[in-house]
Amino acid sequence: MARLINEIIAIGGTTAHRRLFDERRVLAEFIAAKRGICCFVATDGAQILGFQALEWCDPDWPGEDRLPEDWAVIGTYVAPGAQGRGVGRALFLETAQAARTAGVRFIDATIRRENAGGQAFYGGIGFVDYRSGAETVSKRFAPG
Repeated sequence: MARLINEIIAIGGTTAHRRLFDERRVLAEFIAAKRGICCFVATDGAQILGFQALEWCDPDWPGEDRLPEDWAVIGTYVAPGAQGRGVGRALFLETAQAARTAGVRFIDATIRRENAGGQAFYGGIGFVDYRSGAETVSKRFAPG
């Protein structure tokens, strides 16, 4: 997972993450996140094609655009060579079910403006725009 997200970071333009990941950081931020709901991984044999993580919003978020406590934030990371093959959609089927089970009211996907592929992906699975910033577009999905 660290290799995959580090490749995405190196390419640039599709993730807000700037600092590279190691195994410890992947574990802390995706697999065993403090407010984590789920993290699903798509594989083809031993190759990781992508992963998707969902966590509750931080009720102590000090920045702008704080979200309600019953909202969750999603992150989707698909290997560059695996994009457009349904990996993200397959992951989202599992993530949406986990969100329903957890009682999530809305899932937030905040996407960088230049990430046209990410915006199209989330729009294609039912997310709708609800907020726009200088550098990002925020979409939401009601899993219930």
